[in-house]
Amino acid sequence: MTVRTSLQARATHLLIAPKAFYFFWFVALGSFMPFITLHYRSIGLDLAQIGVLLSLGGFLQIISPLWGLVADALRLRHLLLPVVIAGAVFPALLLGVTTDFWLIFALVTMMSLFFAPVAPLADSATLAALGNARERYGSQRVWGAVGWGLSTIAFGWAVERMGLGLIFWVYPIAGMLAALAALAMPRAELVTVNVAQAARRLLRDGRWARFLIGAMLIGCSGALMHGFFSLYMEDLGAGGEQIGLAYTIASISELPVMALSAFAIRRWGSRRLIIAAGGVYAVRMALYWAAPAPEWALAIQLLHGLCFASLWTSGVVEAQRLAPPGLEATAQSLFGMSVFGVAVALANTVGGVIYRDYGYGALFAAAALLAALGAVILALGREG
Repeated sequence: MTVRTSLQARATHLLIAPKAFYFFWFVALGSFMPFITLHYRSIGLDLAQIGVLLSLGGFLQIISPLWGLVADALRLRHLLLPVVIAGAVFPALLLGVTTDFWLIFALVTMMSLFFAPVAPLADSATLAALGNARERYGSQRVWGAVGWGLSTIAFGWAVERMGLGLIFWVYPIAGMLAALAALAMPRAELVTVNVAQAARRLLRDGRWARFLIGAMLIGCSGALMHGFFSLYMEDLGAGGEQIGLAYTIASISELPVMALSAFAIRRWGSRRLIIAAGGVYAVRMALYWAAPAPEWALAIQLLHGLCFASLWTSGVVEAQRLAPPGLEATAQSLFGMSVFGVAVALANTVGGVIYRDYGYGALFAAAALLAALGAVILALGREG
């Protein structure tokens, strides 16, 4: 065995490429997502318009199962990921130089169209590479939390000193580094499958409907928080550094949850962890509603790991568990569609109006109720 072959085998065994992908992709997101709503406000858009722009990603995430079906049917999972990443990042170069709402709407639509399949395709590829050790997904995805944490604190500091225009350059650069890492993802053996037959089997499985509805409601809670958190912090009196610090605290809180997710999933099961995540989300949203100052919100961010990290790591594993063989990318797309598609679309469309007309208290009260309802729906279903 040559040195090069040995190094390639070692990299595949350690799954370095998925770790690199998650790190750079979340550096891209962390440099962009927490600050884009501040940019929208700074150019004169009102909260209802901001809510519409935020909801676009959710509406277009609804088509992500079609991307998943293409990837499964044509066996294009490996090549499709870097292509959609490129489509998701380059429109940002134009987004930073316009103030026209309808042009922004068109650019965000283009970005959202390609953004929709990124996470499902990456998660499906990673889980396929893990094989029967799918509970180890969290140890790969944790590098996304590291990237998000480092980028949010760095850009919280940077945008306060250099301006928000910086994010429109860093996001595409980091995104393309993620695309390069995606090209190096290990190629797993794909199952030959009758896609139409497998799809019918998936749609007839009643466990899927309950799983997706429960995840969607919990996702609505998270979407309301993620979409309007920077504006909420600004309204509490926080500056750019505190806003960046808040996202960094959230990222740090993900690290132990993701690192221990394999143990937790083996011990309690993925579905029970999703239910627990919904309960913690409800408590977290109620605490935001009561927080009197930014410092309180910073402390509440420590609950983020028990919320989002638990929901996502256990949800990805649960989707893989319920997926018919050969339809794994589609299953991940359906889960992603529920949490980042339907949930984001509904929550942000209505959330902007709620925030504008009734304030953040009403927004977080609604978020708490949705998370609790999602947890109850999942708890009442059979686990089988």
